[in-house]
Amino acid sequence: MGNSKNLRLVWLYFAYYWIIFGIGAYFGQYLPEAWRPTASMVLFGIMMVSLFVRGFNRSGPVISHIYAILIGLVSYGLFESFIRDFGPSVFYRIVLLGILVFIFFGIIGYFFLRDITHWGKYLFIALLILIFTSLMSFFIDLPYLHLGITVVGLVLYILFTMYDFNRMKNKRFSEREMGFNLFINLLIIIKRLLRLYRYMNKNR
Repeated sequence: MGNSKNLRLVWLYFAYYWIIFGIGAYFGQYLPEAWRPTASMVLFGIMMVSLFVRGFNRSGPVISHIYAILIGLVSYGLFESFIRDFGPSVFYRIVLLGILVFIFFGIIGYFFLRDITHWGKYLFIALLILIFTSLMSFFIDLPYLHLGITVVGLVLYILFTMYDFNRMKNKRFSEREMGFNLFINLLIIIKRLLRLYRYMNKNR
């Protein structure tokens, strides 16, 4: 009974952070394009501090709200440009695909894998490598590097989804942190799918 209550709280936090994100995305249309790189840098700074500063909790009450709003602000440009280039029907189909991918691998992590909570340290190392490679891509223009980063990022957050669902199964989570993590997992999966579709269709 207690675990079902905790799971309900997780999904309430999950929905709540999507609402905060939606507010940020709505106001993103009013954010001058020249300010978007600054917002992205602030967002990146919060992420890096959360990774390397002990005791800094990205899913804490204040930081998580700032993070969700900022990621909404900077995501508006991606969503708007994608809809402009490919149309709303393609956009919503990819969003639906992202949701289905999230649900499918979440079910695998929750019902079909016994205990993969030890994956955490390996996923963290993979995330650091992905961040480092993404930074390098700004200075080194190699063929297919951006495609590789997009695909690896998509696979990584699918693995994070399986890992987080498995943590819920094994009762190794806090409600706010897990709701926030699942929100981030789904959002990144959707954004990576959008970028992958754009990359695969840019020369058509």
